Amino acid sequence: MSEEHTTPETEDTTIDAAAEQPQPPAERTPEQLALAGKVEEYLMDVIDPELGINVVDLGLVYDIWIEGESTAMVNMTLTSPACPLQGVIEEQANTAVLTNLEGEISELQINWVWMPAWGPQMINEEGREQLRALGFSV
Repeated sequence: MSEEHTTPETEDTTIDAAAEQPQPPAERTPEQLALAGKVEEYLMDVIDPELGINVVDLGLVYDIWIEGESTAMVNMTLTSPACPLQGVIEEQANTAVLTNLEGEISELQINWVWMPAWGPQMINEEGREQLRALGFSV
């Protein structure tokens, strides 16, 4: 008969999700800011498959910055942590950014973050207008 050993939890294991997500550097060069702006522009081509609105106008993109010379970092969320379309959105983002910024961006790294939790208040006015046109009341 084998004996199973268990150890009781003795410390709080609460994880501060916001502290763990990558953060943009405090200082960015004008070139990095301009390139991050281009990344955001092409992320507007990424459409949430369920709502039919781009991820930027939906407020799903929290931060964009450039690491080194050519790695785009994006802190991004989904409308729900259980969203089954994460892979589709990630593939669209890679295609949109890496194809349109070839020679400027060599890698797109999406950090999926859940804090703060996404809510309809994060949708910008353009996104609200698009949702109203589709019959949603926002």
